[in-house]
Amino acid sequence: MTDLSNQPQQQNQPEIVATLTVRVPLGGSGNLADGAVRVVERIEAVEAVVNADIQHVSPGLNDTTVDLRVRAAVAPGRADSDRVQPALEDGVGVRTVEKVERVEAVEPDAPPIADVG
Repeated sequence: MTDLSNQPQQQNQPEIVATLTVRVPLGGSGNLADGAVRVVERIEAVEAVVNADIQHVSPGLNDTTVDLRVRAAVAPGRADSDRVQPALEDGVGVRTVEKVERVEAVEPDAPPIADVG
């Protein structure tokens, strides 16, 4: 799993989890995971990829096909899977999008009140 959580991200930004297949060109800079993440991050609806889990790799003559599951921050107003999925499907280098789910934000519990006595 490629963890990209050290990248800057806005607080309370909507996130999705998507399972998709992308085509990564041969000879690109960085490693295969970086190339797959770049394909997803170029999509207009995606603000940033938080983490990526490569599930399968299929080498080809001109590119490598990568099946991956990503958690990504999306642009406000595009957090619905009905809006994000078509944007992902239209992305350059995206072959298929199997599943898109919205990640529900969970507010952290308030710290306990210290009992001084």
